[in-house]
Amino acid sequence: MWRVLFAFDPHRQAILLVGGNKSGNKRWYKENIPIADQRYQKYLEKLKEEKS
Repeated sequence: MWRVLFAFDPHRQAILLVGGNKSGNKRWYKENIPIADQRYQKYLEKLKEEKS
């Protein structure tokens, strides 16, 4: 089963953060949610820099 973690940015655009095959991996979410959080924070920082 494939999974994708995404978020909506302040402009209401969907941002795909992580995708992968979850089959047989019970820890998929525990491993990938921190990665997605880190990528989203980095994305927001970049947006903030571009706005300045």
